[in-house]
Amino acid sequence: MTSSQTHPTILHADQEHAGLRTAVFVLLFVVTIAAFLGIQAVFRAVGAVDYAFVASCGGALPVALAVVWVIEKLLKQYWPSGRSVTLTHDGLQLQTEEAAQWEITRAHEPTALFWHFDLRGWQRGGRERRVPRTWLCLAVELKSGKKEAVVYTFLPKNKARTWLAREDGLHFHEIFPREVYDNSLRSRMGGPARPEIPAAVLTGKDGKYWLAERRRWTEGFELPPQEFEQFMNHIQTLLN
Repeated sequence: MTSSQTHPTILHADQEHAGLRTAVFVLLFVVTIAAFLGIQAVFRAVGAVDYAFVASCGGALPVALAVVWVIEKLLKQYWPSGRSVTLTHDGLQLQTEEAAQWEITRAHEPTALFWHFDLRGWQRGGRERRVPRTWLCLAVELKSGKKEAVVYTFLPKNKARTWLAREDGLHFHEIFPREVYDNSLRSRMGGPARPEIPAAVLTGKDGKYWLAERRRWTEGFELPPQEFEQFMNHIQTLLN
């Protein structure tokens, strides 16, 4: 388990940050044009001038998508967002891009809240819109006094079941975004937006989960699935 390591483990959060997404968009445009010109040049060089334009139109985008996909993978490794969760021998250190830093340790006697929700049936926006509708979001809020941290990930259902089927006291409570999001035609015309959560929901049986979910929107640390598993394995030692 991660917690047995002697050195801190840094988990870089929010890998698909705004700077990276902008760079990928620009790269896709540039590489598509380069691929179009390159394919056209190859066909002309071999004497297939009649097919050069059609082949360039059909092949430029697939080639560009493949090239940019590889570049994006590299960018995620070498261009972090500045937000991270560091696993230490006795707790966690949280770091934001504004250089704010705080920690939650076993000595603080942290408590945890676990929840999940389906991505279907409501008007998604932001990062949630860029993952498949069939996936789930799994989230954890660790709290100790006034210190808190919300960490989450997106997983396919078959992988999410590994966590949802646990019988060791770790229970991800399900919430239903379609109950608070406006899915009317008018709202869809205006684009996705975070809802105002009704007071009746916040004071209801799922209120504490919706308060944590609201914090996830603005303060949450998104981890890739593998890093989320490391995080989960680590915090279980803090909570026991």
